[in-house]
Amino acid sequence: MISVRVYGALICTLGFIRDGIAQAEQSPDDRIQYRPGDILIAGIMPIHSREDEECSTIHEIGIQALETMNMIIDQINADPSILPGIKVGSIIIDTCNSDTQAVKKLVLDILPRMLNGRRPIRRQHTPYIPPSIIAGVVGGSSSAVSIQVANILQGFKVPQVSFWSTSPDLSNKKRYEYFFRVVPSDINQAKAMIALVKQRGWTYIAIVYEDDTYGLRGFQELRDLGEKEGVCISAFHPVPRSPKQHHFEAIVTDILATKSRAVIVFTKSNDASKLMKAAQEVGGQARELLLIGSDGWTNEIPNPADVSDDEILHGAVGFHPSASSLQDFDEYFLNLTLAQNLNNSRNPWFAEYISKSNLCDVGNGSAVRGRECDIDERVNPDSFHSMALMQHVGDAVLALIHALDEHHKKVCKGKHEMCWAISRDVGTTRLASKLVPILKRINFTNSNGKAVYFDATQDGPTSYDILNYRIDRNVTPKSRIERWEKVGFFVNDAIHWSKKLVDKVYSTESVCSKACGPGMATIIETEICCWHCEQCADYEYVSDNGTSCSKCPPGRKPNFYQTGCELLPVREISYQRDYGIACVCVSCVGLLLTLIVTVIYVMHRDTPIVKASGNELCFFILFGITITFLNFFAMAARPTLTSCAISRIILGLGPTIIYAGLVTKTVRVVIIFRSKGTLKLMTRKYLQPCYQLLTASGLVLLQVLVVLLWLILSPPEVSEHYTTSEIVYRACSHLVDLLIFIALLYPFLLIVICTIVATANRHIPTGFNETKYIGFSMYTTCVIWLAFLPIFITNTMNVGLRVMTTSICLSLSATTVLLCLFGPKCYKILFQPGLNNRTSVMSPSSHKRKNYSDKELYKLAVKLRCNSHQFNIRYIHSLSGTKSNKMKSFTPSRGATITP
Repeated sequence: MISVRVYGALICTLGFIRDGIAQAEQSPDDRIQYRPGDILIAGIMPIHSREDEECSTIHEIGIQALETMNMIIDQINADPSILPGIKVGSIIIDTCNSDTQAVKKLVLDILPRMLNGRRPIRRQHTPYIPPSIIAGVVGGSSSAVSIQVANILQGFKVPQVSFWSTSPDLSNKKRYEYFFRVVPSDINQAKAMIALVKQRGWTYIAIVYEDDTYGLRGFQELRDLGEKEGVCISAFHPVPRSPKQHHFEAIVTDILATKSRAVIVFTKSNDASKLMKAAQEVGGQARELLLIGSDGWTNEIPNPADVSDDEILHGAVGFHPSASSLQDFDEYFLNLTLAQNLNNSRNPWFAEYISKSNLCDVGNGSAVRGRECDIDERVNPDSFHSMALMQHVGDAVLALIHALDEHHKKVCKGKHEMCWAISRDVGTTRLASKLVPILKRINFTNSNGKAVYFDATQDGPTSYDILNYRIDRNVTPKSRIERWEKVGFFVNDAIHWSKKLVDKVYSTESVCSKACGPGMATIIETEICCWHCEQCADYEYVSDNGTSCSKCPPGRKPNFYQTGCELLPVREISYQRDYGIACVCVSCVGLLLTLIVTVIYVMHRDTPIVKASGNELCFFILFGITITFLNFFAMAARPTLTSCAISRIILGLGPTIIYAGLVTKTVRVVIIFRSKGTLKLMTRKYLQPCYQLLTASGLVLLQVLVVLLWLILSPPEVSEHYTTSEIVYRACSHLVDLLIFIALLYPFLLIVICTIVATANRHIPTGFNETKYIGFSMYTTCVIWLAFLPIFITNTMNVGLRVMTTSICLSLSATTVLLCLFGPKCYKILFQPGLNNRTSVMSPSSHKRKNYSDKELYKLAVKLRCNSHQFNIRYIHSLSGTKSNKMKSFTPSRGATITP
């Protein structure tokens, strides 16, 4: 760090150089305000605006800031409770809002009064100022000025308290240890602006910023926060340090060439005002721009002299650190007179200000404005607007005053005057250095009830007022600045609205691409904020943060807006659905018919028709038919492991029993009528009823073994089947895939065998078998099963229909057997009882009757009554239809062969 001696040598050198210059009349820019006192507070104020790095026109906000400092010092000097017996004075310089001007005047007009032994410099516009005790520096206003001033003051360990400088760089205490400010950092202002942009849905914005520390750091924070929040910057334009009007017109034109309509303007008031004028010149779509203002110009423009179009500024939303109008300032300022400030006795710039404000001539050689200013000329109330930002100026001055008062009480031990411990520091920076640790812990309440303190980075509390400019507010033309209206505030990283904004704010769209509608994916193009929309299919949802379409996983479907997936409605095979009701009706009707047939057969079990049919096998078949009709009740039961196991068993058991019985019956008749010669003993035993039942049961047992093996190798399970994108079925897994044929393959094999045998022996006399009816039943069954197979295989979308197809196929097969095999016999039993006798039952077909010889009848007798020793030949003749009435009895030996 450069030592104090080095700075002192530098200042002395500058002083000698200036002393060697001829005492020519100096520029009014050299004016300073000096108000003598025991202790001075230095002020750095933007009294004039800047134009090409030179001082330009008088600046309303600078004059108000200067007079705020004067008023606070007057109030302190009049208050015996603060610094009793000590008069506080001031020395204030004009920076013209330029860092170069600020450094020049700081070095030449303030620092020499801090250094012991420095010979004061006399200039025409500068009063004589002896070496003084300076407690610290208040200012500057812009960050660029404050940074340059802080770089110099830290070499002398002099505290600097700024009222408007907000650059984040100034929070770096390693570089700016002695810098304080009563306002927050621009990091928070950038957060507030991006919060507004996000809240309004503006994702494509433009930024115009000052090409200095204030604007550059503000832009960097906005850019970084924007990237995190998904806000794109379509255009960013730095304003040169010495801009021309064509620069601003080019900026406006470039912004209008983009889709951005929300523009953040991070500049000071002078450049913001020129930007408004450029937008007015461009016209047209420039009136659609919605400006978002930083604290550098919010509530400062338009000035009464501005000719900017209010339509350009209409709707603008501005931010500045929270502040309220300074108490008593309006009355104080409006009572200032020209007489109080003549001959630089108080405010050397007041005459220039009142001349411009009141349009009068103070007689100092300026252009004639139409009249001379009165000696008691006051500020015109119609053109005056009190700025709330002046509260920050008062807080900065009071911070130094309170720190000085605390130090005075400590070192002067309660004396109501200057003491040696303070007065000995004249011409040095020792007093100022001693106030630094006190400032770090200072905490007081200002006149508006707001707490003033500094945080760990020596910044003020984070709170912003949000203002909205509206042209419909009824104000005088000279006070258009009052059209700024407070509509909310930003605190704790959140915006809180207190009033409705101008409609233009709500209607403005600042996006590169509009948001895609429901069910559309956002396909990013060159930058994240520009995209095109792609419609997702009905079975897809918008995924990957809205950037692509994806299929839902199994068991889910897109929700109504296709923003995600929801569970598919789970259906189960139910008795209550249309197909369930149909299957239940068929099953119930089939069970009823089976019951009727069974009752008929039981009641007429001793009649020839029933006896000739074979009672045991008939009831065996009827039992299989009953189980077959029950298949749907098992398949439609709520799917559980138990119900799935039962449905597996019943699925093929019923048909197996039916067709095992039919195969046994058919083979029995074929053996009787197709064999030549006497049957062997084992064959004759096979034809007995008990062996017939054992044969049929053996055939069924094979099916049972197959099912048991299936249950062991592939245990039953309940699974969900995603047949369509709209619904999911919960059912037993074997009912909805080709595994069902494991249970049905064996019954189908029996059907084929039975059909072949019945077809080959269809001409056997009907009295002894039902091959004709069995054949017809098998033909129909084959048709049904062959029709079922393609329907089941091709129908992969509807589980319920698959189950219904299976159930109906089995039920129709059972019904066919019931009607074709048992129907004719029941009809004869009930409606043609005359035919239910031995003669009719054993007679050959009506279309072909055959007379059997006695020898043929003997052979038939042996075949049919192989276990009898006595045969009634008349009975045989009666069965065969012959007319022989002779009675013959014989007793064949077992195994004997009777030849004709």
